[in-house]
Amino acid sequence: MVCLEADARIHLHRGGLVRLGDAEGTLVRCRSGAVWVTLERDDRDILLEPGQEFVIDRAGLSLVCAIAGPAEVAIRHPGRAGGTAPAEAADAQPAREAA
Repeated sequence: MVCLEADARIHLHRGGLVRLGDAEGTLVRCRSGAVWVTLERDDRDILLEPGQEFVIDRAGLSLVCAIAGPAEVAIRHPGRAGGTAPAEAADAQPAREAA
């Protein structure tokens, strides 16, 4: 498991986790593979594939997990100028909820 306090680009093995505490406003962008985002007190299953992004829309614990193989994600915390690459997401697609 990875705990972050700064912007990052992270490579995850299948089942690898990123733990984001009180990350409301944080942008999560899937760069490769597929990731599942789950939020504390939220019933949604948010699945991201390459080029898709999701902005965490509530406080509390958020987990990002690589599913079905390795994945790379970019994380950008709110209010940060520059930082790592989610800003290059002009081609990004919105997340989709799992059925």
